[in-house]
Amino acid sequence: MTGATDITPCLSPFLDLHMMFPLLEYMDKVIGEDPSLISYTSTEIAQVRLNLLGPTHMVDYAMDIYKQLHNGEESKEMEEQKKTVYEQLEELRSKAKPLVSFFDDDEKKNALVENGDFNVSGLIKASNGEVSASTVENYRLLAKFNYDCGDYSSARIMLNNYISLFVSGKEDLYDTASFEKSNLSLLEALWGRLSCEILLGNVETATSSLAIVRMVLESLSSSHKISHYETLRQRTWLLHWGLFVFWNGTRKGTELMMDLFTSEKYLQAITTNAPHLIRYLTAAVLINKRRSGVKMMRELMRVMHQSSDCHDIKDPIIEFIDSLCIRFDFDGAQTKLAECENVLKADFFLCKQANVFMEEARVFIFENYCRIHSKLRVSDLAEMLAMDAVSAERWIVDLIRTTDLSAKIDLAENCVVMTGTSNSRASVYQTVLDRTKDLNIRSSNLLRNFQ
Repeated sequence: MTGATDITPCLSPFLDLHMMFPLLEYMDKVIGEDPSLISYTSTEIAQVRLNLLGPTHMVDYAMDIYKQLHNGEESKEMEEQKKTVYEQLEELRSKAKPLVSFFDDDEKKNALVENGDFNVSGLIKASNGEVSASTVENYRLLAKFNYDCGDYSSARIMLNNYISLFVSGKEDLYDTASFEKSNLSLLEALWGRLSCEILLGNVETATSSLAIVRMVLESLSSSHKISHYETLRQRTWLLHWGLFVFWNGTRKGTELMMDLFTSEKYLQAITTNAPHLIRYLTAAVLINKRRSGVKMMRELMRVMHQSSDCHDIKDPIIEFIDSLCIRFDFDGAQTKLAECENVLKADFFLCKQANVFMEEARVFIFENYCRIHSKLRVSDLAEMLAMDAVSAERWIVDLIRTTDLSAKIDLAENCVVMTGTSNSRASVYQTVLDRTKDLNIRSSNLLRNFQ
């Protein structure tokens, strides 16, 4: 992936530090398979990983990379850092021990739950002085320390325990009073739990955790517990973290992504802070085009138009749709589709859906071409779809069988004949009408905003 199409530098400011390591490891893997797809070297990737490991407590990981970069030489400084990390870990464990022991005792937990006292104040009273507010805070700090050490499993369990002390059920997550009591550290814990689920690869629970963070964020925003600026910033983070959840190799994930990305508040975050995310919205819309239909494609056109007014976006995936749907440049679309294939292979999130994307893209080219032609030579279609004539003919036959496309293949002339009436294909004039029918409304709204 060339520097122009690699959007990792655009994603990284909105990702947790630990989330960068899967991306960098994937880039290193791609370099080993096809160096032409990535504009960096393995040594450069390793150095970036080492730099990013600095603020974390994953010393063993950092030492391995250091040895890789320095021909097996060990770092005395890292050895000292490792000792310090273990000392800090033991200190936090000691301070949080009473609460750790409580959560390991199911009998004590169940007793508080039955009495309706399973909360911070109830726990402090029942502990006979062993647990205090500082113990609860140290427990949270221990969870964070485990996370920084790369022990995501332990961190997730502890964060679940911590959150349970403030809320007894999902419905209580909407109660902003819970966040006032915890000075918003509960919101941080929810973000931390989401990150753990993502890094552990737990797609189902990560999806649930992401939905909870979104609900809480909107609740705090509507009750003015956090500023508009902070809300916009955290919405932007949620959009980026969601990429790990949504691009899991299933259509359901991309459908959930489209719902989030096209909602008004989050669309504002994209156009304001993260226009590079339109790559993923475009890919999702194309992959789900047969299910979402024309409406979602028109929504995508609107988003692309809004963003182009503020940002100069250069992305082969976006430019492919622009060439095909806005400029009706089939040659340009074919060129961009060839570029898309390399972008998909090198993109950590899109690589699992690369084959699906390419298939749907070819279908989309074929459908649009058929709208303005009544007869098409198979040889021309083969060239357009970057396929040989035999494969193209077989592909078209399968497409006609599996879709409602009104067409047949004339073997004598070796061409595809559209058998539908002229009214069954969208005319250029109707397309123009569809795109300009709300022009007066948009102009009025624009004028009102300036008044």
